Amino acid sequence: MSRKVLSEKEYDILQKLLIEKKTLKEVGDNYGINAESVRRLHERTFEKVKSLAEMLADIDYYKLKLEQLKDDFEYETGRIKRRRTNPETDLNKLLYESHFPFSKRMYNIIESLGISTIGELADIPLKDFQCLRGFKGKCKNELIAFIEFEHIEHLFKGFYVWKKVPIK
Repeated sequence: MSRKVLSEKEYDILQKLLIEKKTLKEVGDNYGINAESVRRLHERTFEKVKSLAEMLADIDYYKLKLEQLKDDFEYETGRIKRRRTNPETDLNKLLYESHFPFSKRMYNIIESLGISTIGELADIPLKDFQCLRGFKGKCKNELIAFIEFEHIEHLFKGFYVWKKVPIK
């Protein structure tokens, strides 16, 4: 134990009892105190050392936990960065394979256009959707949600501008 944590007396008593294997009476004689006082001082010092050791173990545990969280965060942000910087979208992915819950109206619009894949959907300019019969605000919001759900914003030119323009 460091002398920064224990007083000189506490450090010396622990050293004499634990390392030099002296008796309580022998240590007490060195300090001019009885064996009972040495025993109580040893108990207090031992509790101090024990609580400090537990605290250091907690610190080690939380350091390890922090490192795990950092690694998890770096993995997650790395995955997100890869998705944004290197988009590898399967343009042949069928729309009905998506886990996105299309409404009946939106499904009918997609079906009437003969669209079955993400690539076919991306081939239609976004402004053209607004000319379709039945394509109103709810359908636009649903299409925006689908595009963002599938992370295919990069396939639609002017997506972020179109997203903000209200339907007339």
